[in-house]
Amino acid sequence: MIQLMIGMCIGVIVSGIGYYIHYYKKEEKLLAHLQQMLDEALNGDYNVSEFSEEKLSLIENSFKQYLDNSLIAGEEQKEQKEMIQMLISDIAHQTLTPISNVKLYTGLLQENYGDDELIQTVSEETDKLDFLIQSLVKLSRMENGMISVHPKETSVNIMLMAIQNLYWTKAEQKEITLTSDFTEEVAVFDLKWTIEAIGNIVDNAVKYTPSGGKISVSIQKYSFFVRIDISDTGIGIAEEEIPKIFTRFYRSFEVSELPGVGIGLYLTKYIIQEQKGYIKVTSQKDKGSVFSVFLPSVSNR
Repeated sequence: MIQLMIGMCIGVIVSGIGYYIHYYKKEEKLLAHLQQMLDEALNGDYNVSEFSEEKLSLIENSFKQYLDNSLIAGEEQKEQKEMIQMLISDIAHQTLTPISNVKLYTGLLQENYGDDELIQTVSEETDKLDFLIQSLVKLSRMENGMISVHPKETSVNIMLMAIQNLYWTKAEQKEITLTSDFTEEVAVFDLKWTIEAIGNIVDNAVKYTPSGGKISVSIQKYSFFVRIDISDTGIGIAEEEIPKIFTRFYRSFEVSELPGVGIGLYLTKYIIQEQKGYIKVTSQKDKGSVFSVFLPSVSNR
């Protein structure tokens, strides 16, 4: 009797082990198949042309439907991206000649009639439209992958000299002192696009700093970043507005009368982030602002 009970217990244990191994292997096979489906989808090779309920479990079937839907959504997104790229190209092409002609004719009118207020207004609005179109084209091309940044080890000094040359005359015309702490530091960034990004900050500083003010560009070296501070003695930014200034087309009501379209800082933040850097702002109303741009240092590569 005891031997029979022992035999039955052994039989139950053996059956349980067999049952566990069977379903464990089945589960392992299912997970391996799901992983294979996911890997193929990530590599862009996912393609199940034959479907059978006998071959696919309920989980596999649901996962297949999800990947199929994702594939369709990806193809639709690609088509939309191509349409946007074509639209951008058309906009740039169609507006380039009319804007150039308006600027040309406005210049001729200014030569013949002097500083007429109406002509001056047309000239300013044309420049604003030209800047807006160019900024939108640049931004859209970057967002859609038509233009990309190519960071490499570059002298920060070269960038600062270029920015100084670009904005020194504009600052002098407003009787603003623009100075830069030139440096021997090297960082990892795309020279052309970073000049554009930091140039937008300096341009804003000149725009929103009263005559007699000061703008300074200084450098600090950290372990993993090179910090570039653009400080001004301008009108400052209210604390609640600081998170908004990097959004597309945002302009404070207080500066609505000044030239600008509200896209420069949005483009700046995008360019800096694409290079694995970041930007922060400290400011006080009527006392000025400090825009700090952090670019990866050579040691951070």
